[in-house]
Amino acid sequence: MSDATQANWDAKRALTVAQEVDRWIQQFRVTTPNGLAWGRAAEDPERLVRTLYAGSAGIAIFQLELHKATGSAESLAAAVACGEDLVSYVKSKDHLPCAMFTGWAGYAFVLTELYRQTSQADFREAAAYCLQRLAEQSSEIGAGRGWVEPMPFSDITGFTGDREIYDASVGAAGAGMVYLYALEQGVYPDGLAIATAVGDRLLEVAEPMGVGLQWRLMNDMPFDFSAPNFAHGGAGVAYFLARLYQHSKDQRHLDAAIEGAKHLQDIAFASGGGSLVCHLKEGRNPNDHFYLGQCHGPAGTSRLFYLLHELTGASEYQEFNTSLMQGLQATGAPEKRSYGMWNNVSQCCCDAGIGDYALYLYTATKDQAYLDLALRVASELEKQATVDAAGYRWPQAEHRARPEFIETQTGYMQGAAGVGSFFIHLASVLGDFDAKIVFADCPFVGPGA
Repeated sequence: MSDATQANWDAKRALTVAQEVDRWIQQFRVTTPNGLAWGRAAEDPERLVRTLYAGSAGIAIFQLELHKATGSAESLAAAVACGEDLVSYVKSKDHLPCAMFTGWAGYAFVLTELYRQTSQADFREAAAYCLQRLAEQSSEIGAGRGWVEPMPFSDITGFTGDREIYDASVGAAGAGMVYLYALEQGVYPDGLAIATAVGDRLLEVAEPMGVGLQWRLMNDMPFDFSAPNFAHGGAGVAYFLARLYQHSKDQRHLDAAIEGAKHLQDIAFASGGGSLVCHLKEGRNPNDHFYLGQCHGPAGTSRLFYLLHELTGASEYQEFNTSLMQGLQATGAPEKRSYGMWNNVSQCCCDAGIGDYALYLYTATKDQAYLDLALRVASELEKQATVDAAGYRWPQAEHRARPEFIETQTGYMQGAAGVGSFFIHLASVLGDFDAKIVFADCPFVGPGA
């Protein structure tokens, strides 16, 4: 990237975009009997969703970040009011999924962050409550513990029934990550015992391959879906086991994480001067079947290799981490909308998640190439935005399989709040201040940790 293009972005400009995102989001806030919630999308403003993935819990994180970046009392008040609504909401539920972004684990993370920023005891108590309810919903299975729940994505696949769920996004590995995070934050002292039991079960269900190990999304898969990357595959499970090793010091956990990494290295394709791992192993096609974001692409999968390098010091992991990010850029992303860069800009799937991870890597390594990538993402996002007197937002297709279903979402992992969070992160890097809240599935140290 040219010096002139870099000079076009500074902390003030990036923060202005985030504030314009907030101006648009505020149109959809709803006062509830206990606080604040948000409508999920401009096209469906009456539907209140509270998840970290696409609802008001994620918007609370964005509001906390705005407060940290600007000192805005209004943003802090909105986050607190949203948190009070979440406390009431989780206390009213008999059952929630184990999922990191849509269930007990996700609410525990958000409530813990609200406690960290405000010191309000009710947020800490509600976070511990979520984790206790999550533990009560688990089952002793085989050598450890797991969660048997209604099959995820039934609305898309048509398959129903209960399954044991293993992955990082909607299953045991993600729940385990949040238990480790809660242990580190002093919110749930029993977190290591539960996470260890989860890890022992995941060791038991690992599938030996020609090289290394893999994990599926769930047991008794009713359809072909061997997704090897982070959100629903082996990269996320292996990452959890590596995180668990940091606390358990059980060599089995690290060894399994390393075997998971070996399998990913073995099935990777060359992409320019780097590497990419296919979205699905069924019908592997080296020409186009690569996702690029956090869910099934380098912005998620390379986290495993970054962490393994931190744990072992072995250069091969640092080299493969670099190779994945080089492979991403060899596709022409973010300007070129390849198979893995469809009409979506969010944290989960595409631009914002790529830009965020590039900023983390730049902060950790000071490699200018990562900052250049993040700046390119910022320019592309600004180009794609719908901008008017109401603020900034991005109409998008959440699912690649449904490209015609366009919504203008307000949330974090899917929606404007997560895009705004990327711009806050960019401002914090360019302006050298702390604002970005680091999620439980990310190997970097957050502010105040």
